[in-house]
Amino acid sequence: MSLRLRLVATLGVTLILLWGLTAAWSMRDLSTQLERSLDQRLAQSARMVAGLLDRVPTEAWNDGMGEAPAIPALEGVACRVSSLRGRIVAGTHPEMNDVLSVEQEGYSYRDHNGQRWRVYTLVDDDKRITVADRLRERESLLAQVRRAAFYPFLLASIGSLIALWWGVTRGLSPLSRLQRRLMSRDHDDLSALPIHGLPSEIRPLIEGFNDLLVRTRRMLEREQRFTDDAAHELRTPLTAIRTHLQVARRVDGDPRRKAMQQAEAGVERLTKTLEQLLLLVRMESEEIVSGNGDPTFVGEALETAMAETGCRDRCHWNESVDRLRVELPSALLIIALRNLLENAMRHGAPSTLIKIEAQHMNGMAVIDIVNQGEIIPSDKLARLTERFHRGTHPQGSGLGLSIVQTLAERAGGSITLDSNEYTPFLVRLCLPTPGSSNGFFQASFGNSS
Repeated sequence: MSLRLRLVATLGVTLILLWGLTAAWSMRDLSTQLERSLDQRLAQSARMVAGLLDRVPTEAWNDGMGEAPAIPALEGVACRVSSLRGRIVAGTHPEMNDVLSVEQEGYSYRDHNGQRWRVYTLVDDDKRITVADRLRERESLLAQVRRAAFYPFLLASIGSLIALWWGVTRGLSPLSRLQRRLMSRDHDDLSALPIHGLPSEIRPLIEGFNDLLVRTRRMLEREQRFTDDAAHELRTPLTAIRTHLQVARRVDGDPRRKAMQQAEAGVERLTKTLEQLLLLVRMESEEIVSGNGDPTFVGEALETAMAETGCRDRCHWNESVDRLRVELPSALLIIALRNLLENAMRHGAPSTLIKIEAQHMNGMAVIDIVNQGEIIPSDKLARLTERFHRGTHPQGSGLGLSIVQTLAERAGGSITLDSNEYTPFLVRLCLPTPGSSNGFFQASFGNSS
């Protein structure tokens, strides 16, 4: 069922019920008022007769009066005047003695020849006046009044339904325009729908739809970027591996062994690049939500990262690292520290110490990793977090710092780089601590890097 038909049906049934209840109440009240008015008219008729009889000479009520005069009868109306002793002075319908012979004063109902009459008796001094209305005439009058009152209700109900259909159709016209606009859009058009001029009830729906379009566009952009990055970045190692394998097929001995070693190194580099690239894509696509996970000790994550990278002998850290905690799942903190340690090992001077310091500052955990090496110019330093930017060390994947930056930003933190004569290369990782307002996120990442 369409929304228009559902609204019209619901509101129409409600409207008809309200009109019906109002009409029934009005008809009932009208019947009561009409019955009361006719009874009052009946009583006024009796009083009018009594007033006329007051002018009749007293001798007319003597026992010696002749036969009672007959009054011309009217259809549906009867009247009789009698003394208190039962003598009939005047009247209509002599055959209706069973209806007009009422001694008790007031209103009553009487039956005559299968017809019902409404009777009113008035006792005035020494005379009794009885008047009667046939109920058939009353019912006919009431039916006419009801018909006269029913037709306006009927016309009002029909007009209300027509106005309701027109109003609902006009009220839903923005949805119709929106439908036509969506039908006319290109299949690859993911631009936001305009909300200007839309009713306030529809705006949340369109805003939610626009948010869905934004997320869909971002997802497609990430897929396109992943495809472009993979096509660009994997072409060179694949070509190198194929070249080394071709050389290995043509030579023997030591050249063959070296060619196979080079091919294995290319496969390892290719695997590493793929893992880093997939990790970066997963990190960008995961939703950031608040959670109730336990805080992670930086010292424990650092121990695991050093064990995985094999650089424990080259690392030196202060005791504050062991006491510091961050609002970040352990697996993600290990990934970040492992990438930073690998970057320090690869780009720092060989056999030099990697200095690790940690401190709590303004609700954030600040982790500094310093390695010795050449001073990096500021223009090149700003590009180190770009994807696939390897600087002067082409053996890396160029994704380590990009992954750490993405993780830190999505966790509510940051990463900064510095290089000067005092600290040849410094990476500062800032992450939220327990109870800070930045919050943290939980994601279902594995331990792959």
